[in-house]
Amino acid sequence: MADNHPTKEQSTKANALINELSPYLLQHAFNPVAWMPWCDDSFQKAMTEQKPVFVSIGYATCHWCHVMEHESFEDQEIADLLNQDFIAIKVDREERPDIDAALMEMCQAMTGHGGWPLSIFMTPDKLPFFAGTFFPKDSIPQRIGFKDILIRIAEGWRNERDAIISSGKDIAEKLTEHHTQSQFGELPPDIFEKADAIFIERFDEEYAGFGTAPKFPSPHHLIYLLRRAHFTKQNTLADMALRTLKNMSLGGMKDHIGFGFHRYSTDRQWLVPHFEKMLYDQAMILEAMSEAWLYSKDGAYAEYAEEIVSYVQSRLTSPESAFYCAEDADSEGEEGTYYLFSEKELSSILNDKEYAFAKRCFHISSEGNYIDEATRRLNGNNILSLFLDDSLKSEESELYESIRCKCLAYRENRIPPLLDDKILTDWNAMMIHAMSYAGRAFNKPEWIAHAEKAYAFIKEHMQQGNILYHRYRKGQASIPAMADDHAYLMHALFELYMSTGKEQYVHDCIAHAKLFAEIFIEDGGRIKQSDIHELSFHRYASAYDGAIPSCTSIAIMAFAQLSALTGNHAYMNTAYTLIQANGKQFQSYPMGFSAGLTALMFMTGMREEIVISGKGKSSERDACLQLLMQTYLPHAVFAYNEDGHDIKSFAPSLAEQTSTEDLAIFICKDYACSLPIHDFSTLQQKLEQAS
Repeated sequence: MADNHPTKEQSTKANALINELSPYLLQHAFNPVAWMPWCDDSFQKAMTEQKPVFVSIGYATCHWCHVMEHESFEDQEIADLLNQDFIAIKVDREERPDIDAALMEMCQAMTGHGGWPLSIFMTPDKLPFFAGTFFPKDSIPQRIGFKDILIRIAEGWRNERDAIISSGKDIAEKLTEHHTQSQFGELPPDIFEKADAIFIERFDEEYAGFGTAPKFPSPHHLIYLLRRAHFTKQNTLADMALRTLKNMSLGGMKDHIGFGFHRYSTDRQWLVPHFEKMLYDQAMILEAMSEAWLYSKDGAYAEYAEEIVSYVQSRLTSPESAFYCAEDADSEGEEGTYYLFSEKELSSILNDKEYAFAKRCFHISSEGNYIDEATRRLNGNNILSLFLDDSLKSEESELYESIRCKCLAYRENRIPPLLDDKILTDWNAMMIHAMSYAGRAFNKPEWIAHAEKAYAFIKEHMQQGNILYHRYRKGQASIPAMADDHAYLMHALFELYMSTGKEQYVHDCIAHAKLFAEIFIEDGGRIKQSDIHELSFHRYASAYDGAIPSCTSIAIMAFAQLSALTGNHAYMNTAYTLIQANGKQFQSYPMGFSAGLTALMFMTGMREEIVISGKGKSSERDACLQLLMQTYLPHAVFAYNEDGHDIKSFAPSLAEQTSTEDLAIFICKDYACSLPIHDFSTLQQKLEQAS
């Protein structure tokens, strides 16, 4: 695949980033700024030249990163200031989430906010002393410009260096003290009720979702609510999740033409998105759609899931079946340009009947329905959104599909958004898990097969013995795996076994669990984010479930699932240790740890181990297996003990559940198993009774 970084004038001299593989770093390789990558040589240069370090952190599909590049980093005046008085370092936050997390925490502590681009000034020995996010080039009322910041910091470094270094040490000491404070605590018995109450309080009754604007998908919240509703029979909790998924899917956050979901909604109504498309969002939303369908059997969620998979396979899949990171929000220098349509364009694309229908269905107007995020004004462009009402689409499905296909064909002639074609282990593991889970829920074996191929790619190209790597691009795997990589891969491997019954996935899962425990879990249960400890003031991974579930939450679930399958209580003890190590945080704001609470729900509920035994393939067996996979069983794990399978090595107690019959299904709870079930109707009856 060709490089995705923008082409600069060839007379422009490349900086040190030209030798990097990150698409984000390559975007900046022809800036007049003398950028260097984050490495020992860069800080040694700062030490030798006695200059402060400017660290700029972003990612390839970040809109405001592009804006700051255009305003400041492509500007010769700014470049001269940086090159004269600073060592400038660029970091791709997706390649180095450990560095990003440490410096983002520092920025939030110093300023009360964070975001990207992240702008940090440090001493040569990596002590931060000034932080911010996006800065305009020139100062404006109530906001200092980047040029003035550079001038003031350079002057301060010349005249008050000792005070700046002392300030950096003080900041680092306070962050270290805060970061290493014990968070140990037992969770109160009403922790779930407290979380439920916060969700109910924050729910937007009019438009669904939580809070006001901006609104994020946060699929892990929705999965938590569906599982709580299943076990408590509180329909209110499920309704919040289902309505949120529906409105996300009917608004502008979903790409109704080419499918896939944008990053978040900038408004309360789910109309105007921030247009980048991230792999992790597709994965988490796909998982939530699968969960919603299993809970409700509403066919809309199956349709939404199919559309997500269609998008991922067409736009975010490598020739080897691994998954790319993201598509940019911008094209042609503007956010959303690729996705928006003017009234004039639509009238030229569609016939009269289609155009009249599109105007009603998508609320098209000459003024446009898209409010530009920067100017807050209508600009004549339209988002093709259903405005939370799909009744017209349902009534005229063939006409709607004709319009969609014509708009898609027209759109594909535009300059597309940049594709960040990095392959990351943790994000790939998210999609492997989601696609495998969706594959068994919707009886799509081809989705499961794709998930298997993606894992095979990781195992072949991103792992050497016990050494796992975080990033792959252009034939090179590099950057040692971090806690997130191992945790998400454990989670994905367990799901692959649930979907396929192939024992190798369990063995691989156990191997990664062992590595995770040995490398990342310290005494007391705190998780190191990385084995490469580069910043003295940041050591531990956050347990907070932000845009995606934390590695802590995912590891808790993976260890608990392994314990349920294998009967090895050490795994469950590890899961409880991880929860207790973060107990104070869970108590402080339970909604912020929804994925962790979902794992705790699995641990404390009445788990089921369902053993599929017998001679193997038969139509009755296939029908029973499909029934199991399409029944909402969030507390169940499956063990495949049929002819040709050997589970004694990892699940010796469940291996005792065998049969010489064509089919025998055992449902085990609390260390006791049911009599074998041999036919579809009996299994259906048992499952209905259990629900």
